Amino acid sequence: MKKKPNILFLFSDQHSVRAMGDCADTPVKTPSLDRLAAGGMRFDNAYCQNPLCVPSRASLLTGKYCRTTGIYDNRHILPANGPTLARALGSAGYRTALVGKTHFNGEQFQGFQERPYGDLYGQAHQPDPARHANESGLGDILGDAGPSGIPLAMTQTEICVSEAAKWLQGHAGRPGDAPFFLAVHFDKPHFPINPPRRFFERFAGRVELPDYDPDWLSHAPAFVQKAAAASGTAHHRGDDAVNARALAAYYGCVEWVDDAVGRLLDVIDYLGLFEDTIIIYASDHGEMAARRGLWQKTVFYEDSARVPLIIRWPGVAEAGCRTNALAGLIDLYPTFCAASGITPPDGLEGCDLTPVIAGGEAPDRDLFCESAVLKQPEYAGCMLRRGDWKYCLYLDGGEELYNLADDPDEWNDLSQAPGEAALKADLRAATEAFFRPEGFAVRYAATPRMPFEKHFYPYSNQFITGNGVVFDARP
Repeated sequence: MKKKPNILFLFSDQHSVRAMGDCADTPVKTPSLDRLAAGGMRFDNAYCQNPLCVPSRASLLTGKYCRTTGIYDNRHILPANGPTLARALGSAGYRTALVGKTHFNGEQFQGFQERPYGDLYGQAHQPDPARHANESGLGDILGDAGPSGIPLAMTQTEICVSEAAKWLQGHAGRPGDAPFFLAVHFDKPHFPINPPRRFFERFAGRVELPDYDPDWLSHAPAFVQKAAAASGTAHHRGDDAVNARALAAYYGCVEWVDDAVGRLLDVIDYLGLFEDTIIIYASDHGEMAARRGLWQKTVFYEDSARVPLIIRWPGVAEAGCRTNALAGLIDLYPTFCAASGITPPDGLEGCDLTPVIAGGEAPDRDLFCESAVLKQPEYAGCMLRRGDWKYCLYLDGGEELYNLADDPDEWNDLSQAPGEAALKADLRAATEAFFRPEGFAVRYAATPRMPFEKHFYPYSNQFITGNGVVFDARP
C-alpha cells in the first residue's frame, strides 16, 4: 500500500497577494515562496471565506462557510469536539501538530494532538513595542510601525521556525512510519508591523504609496465606509510619511516570513522528507496595505479578500504551473482528505482541488466570501465570484459589480450599468440564496462569544511541556 504523504501547511496572517515576488508592481522579493511555486502550482484566484482572522480560520478548519458556522467576529467561539481538518487527519493515523497562531476561541486544540507553542490563551500577536502595565491592544497600528524592539530569538516568527524544526527533527527520529500533518502558523505580516531592522531598512525611505482618488471613499458603500472607520488607522489617512513608513515595515514583515519559510523548506529537504511531503502556503486574508488609502481587511476588494495559495504536491502538481481556477481556503479540508485517502465527512462546503492540481480543467463554480464590520454587525455583506465577475451585496441593499478582467483594481462599479442589469439580477439572486441576509442578525447573535478579546491577555503566546504545564512565552 502506498504510504500516505506528509503535509506541511505554512500559514501566514494578512499577506497581500500584491506583496509577492512575482507581482509586477511591488519591490518585495520572496525567493522562498518563488522556490515553492516553482515546484508546484500557484493559484491566482484564491480567496478567503471571510477577510477577518477568526471566521476565516474557522471556515478553513471546518470546511464550512460562515453562514454555517455562525462565526463572523473575532470573539466568536467555535464549538469543541466538532469535525475539523486536524481531527480527520488524526483519526486516519496522522501525527498532527500546530505551531504558532490559531486565534481559536474556547477549546484550544480543535483536533490537533500537539501544540508545543502558540496562543493557548494569549492574544496571538506580540505587542511591539512592549505594552506598559494595564495596557491592552496592539498600539497604534501605523504610528508604531518600524523595526522590532524584541530580541530576534524571542519573536513569534523565529520561535515558530525553531519549534517546527525541532518537531520535524523529532518526527524523523521516531520509529514507525506514521505520516504527519504539521501546521506552522506565522503571525506576520499582520500588525504590529515591526520586522527585524535588516528587513525594515531594505525598504525604509524607498517605497512609493499607491495612487488613488482621495474622494473615492465618500462615494463607497456604507459598509466600506464603516469598515474604513473601524480599522484603527483612519486618523493617519492622508499622512504620507506615516503610511510610507508603515508600508516599508509591512514589506519587511513579508520578507521576514518568506525567509522563515525558506528555512523550513531547508529543514524538510535536509531530513529527506521533501519528496514525501505536500507543502502548502496560504494566508488567512489579505491586507489593503495603503491601497485606496486603506489599511487592514474586512472589505471585499481584491487586496483584502484574495489570498496567496501555493501547493507543491510531488507526483501530482506539475512543477511551476499556475491556474486561474477559483479556489477558497474552504477547499483545503476536502483536498487534504483526498490527498490522504480519507473519505471526507458529510457537510463540507468546499471543493476538492485535486483535479485542478493534477492539470485538469477548472470547474465552473460560484465562490463566496462573507464579512461584517468589527463590532458593527448591522453592516455586513457577501461577495460572489463567478468567472471574471465579482458581485457584492450588503445588508442595506447596496451592491457592487466589477468585471475583474477589464477592471482588476475595481474602480468601475457596474452595478448601475443598464447593460449589466440581467447579469446583476442573476448574481444577486444567487447571493441572496446563499447568504440569506434576512437571517444574518439571528445567526450572528446566536454564536457564543468570548467575554474579552485576546488583546486583553498580558502575553501573546505560551509553551506547553510534555507533562501539560503551560507557561507564558514573554513578551
